[in-house]
Amino acid sequence: MTEKVDKQRPSWLKRGTYWGVVLLIFLFFRYTDQGTVVQGWLQQGLLATGIFQADVRYTEDHDTPASYDLSLVSLDGRPAHFEEFRGKTIFMNLWATWCPPCLAEMPYIQSLYDDLGSEDVVFVMLSTDDDVEVARRFIEAKGYTFPVYRVVGRMPDAYRSFTLPTTYVISPQGNLATVHVGMANYNTRGFKSFLRELSASHESEEI
Repeated sequence: MTEKVDKQRPSWLKRGTYWGVVLLIFLFFRYTDQGTVVQGWLQQGLLATGIFQADVRYTEDHDTPASYDLSLVSLDGRPAHFEEFRGKTIFMNLWATWCPPCLAEMPYIQSLYDDLGSEDVVFVMLSTDDDVEVARRFIEAKGYTFPVYRVVGRMPDAYRSFTLPTTYVISPQGNLATVHVGMANYNTRGFKSFLRELSASHESEEI
């Protein structure tokens, strides 16, 4: 009887060790900054495969007006208002430093900004972090150059989302051209053409 118990004991030890490691991995990814970074890095690799693409056919099923009733402040304290961007194509992304999918898509958004930021496309990266210093340090550490803001006051209903990241593209005519919930690779030929066509359509209307 004693011999049988001794033989079974390693099996229980293996199971206990296995579940202990699983628990530690879960806690690492769930409750540590390093875990968030690792998750973001892994999801960034998924984005590179081209599986997660932004929806550019949103307006085929929706006719939703945007809202310009949105007060902003940059990370360095400069006030801004959404009304200033009326008449331009707006790329607005809601994100947070604790959100791995947000971190995963940011390098692609930076590349998109590098290509289109000098054109008639306004980038509004909205940080939802409670601590502005956390967001500022993150942006500086990564060397991102796209404009980052925080919302002052109430968020309009048109931009209320329970999921991060969420991205809104607003047409120069003042409509929601697309809304994408979740991460995506925005630095694609198709998405760039989509933004350029939105801007070009407004220019043709003015002629």
